[in-house]
Amino acid sequence: MAFKDKYWKTGVEDFLAYKGKKYNGEYPTFREVIEITEERYPDNEAFKAIVPEKLTFTYREALKKIKEIAYYLVASGAKKGDKIAVTGKNSPEWALAYFAISFAGCTIVPLDYSLHIEDMEKILTFGDVDRVFIDGEKINELDKDGKLFKEKISLEKASKGYKYILDLEGPEVELPKLKCEDTAAILFTSGTTGTPKGVMLSFTNFMSSTLSSQRLFNVYSTDVFYVILPIHHAYTMTAVLLETVVSGASAVFGKRLVTPIML
Repeated sequence: MAFKDKYWKTGVEDFLAYKGKKYNGEYPTFREVIEITEERYPDNEAFKAIVPEKLTFTYREALKKIKEIAYYLVASGAKKGDKIAVTGKNSPEWALAYFAISFAGCTIVPLDYSLHIEDMEKILTFGDVDRVFIDGEKINELDKDGKLFKEKISLEKASKGYKYILDLEGPEVELPKLKCEDTAAILFTSGTTGTPKGVMLSFTNFMSSTLSSQRLFNVYSTDVFYVILPIHHAYTMTAVLLETVVSGASAVFGKRLVTPIML
């Protein structure tokens, strides 16, 4: 039996059957992935948090909210190719921001939330970032003078004076089309051996790894992934979040390690 025949799982074959129907490139973009999975598993739980309060989105609900956020970004002036950052603790809001940026035709800049504010500002300024989605506890500290970014949007509900991501919406418009070879995200290295460097990753980079890994692992639409590792890392994004979405599985976000909840 050939390697491909032995390890290529039915779920992946079902997903790839949408090639030529829902996507035409060698690999799908993030928008195409979300739309395909929403069509396959609309009522499956997509993103979920239990602490500090319960928050759940099915794939149908997630797609609706992602589009609303993208409409807001476009209505507020975001243009195809603009760079928009997201930084914060793992949460459904973080995931929604990540995908909404892409739906709006913009490039995602996921940033390490443990960085000092000064380092964040240097990297985001160097990366020519226009807007930032960020947790409430740091939103006031970042760009205090309001000179660096067009807007700061809170990933947490209780941030006074800032728009909360789940409240965003805009007039429905035709969202920009992206291709698999376009830059999906720019990831900045930790700078262990020098100044942090921005690494440009295309949709092909992300999705080729995600789909290829399913040749070796059984991932089902009934599975649940607990997102513990920092979500801004390429590994977590590819091996956990995108793997979850492609499979129609559920991602539970832990802002901290809570063993009883995991069990």
